[in-house]
Amino acid sequence: MQKKTCATHSNNQGFTLLESLFSLLIVIIIASFIPLIFQSYQSILKASDIDKNYEWQVFINQISKELNTSKQLAVSENSITFISSDKVITYEKYQNMLRRSVDNKGHEPLLTNIKQSIWKKLNDQQLLYTVIFEDDQELTARFQINQERS
Repeated sequence: MQKKTCATHSNNQGFTLLESLFSLLIVIIIASFIPLIFQSYQSILKASDIDKNYEWQVFINQISKELNTSKQLAVSENSITFISSDKVITYEKYQNMLRRSVDNKGHEPLLTNIKQSIWKKLNDQQLLYTVIFEDDQELTARFQINQERS
């Protein structure tokens, strides 16, 4: 008498329903963080823009103060030099920043990430400063010069 053998073929290569639901849950959790990532990226961009505007305003205030207290003024396209209370103060572009030095000792960075910087004396009463940043944003400042300076 012959025995009947029944062979079952087991296929373990697929996913069960539970495994599929679990992997779908993981994908949904990861995808839910995408808007948060974009939102934090936008807030970082806004904060860096605020820093640049703050840096610009501090620069404007400082140079206006020094213009009012200076005795002599010399302007070239890349730099400006004041003589104020026996000190020589120079603002000049160096690499990608505008820096300030007093009596050619030490350097204080005032504006950073600069592509181009142009000083121009319009007439005896006005000084124009134009700066182009590395992100192609252009800012211009106009300063009044007192008559006693040369």
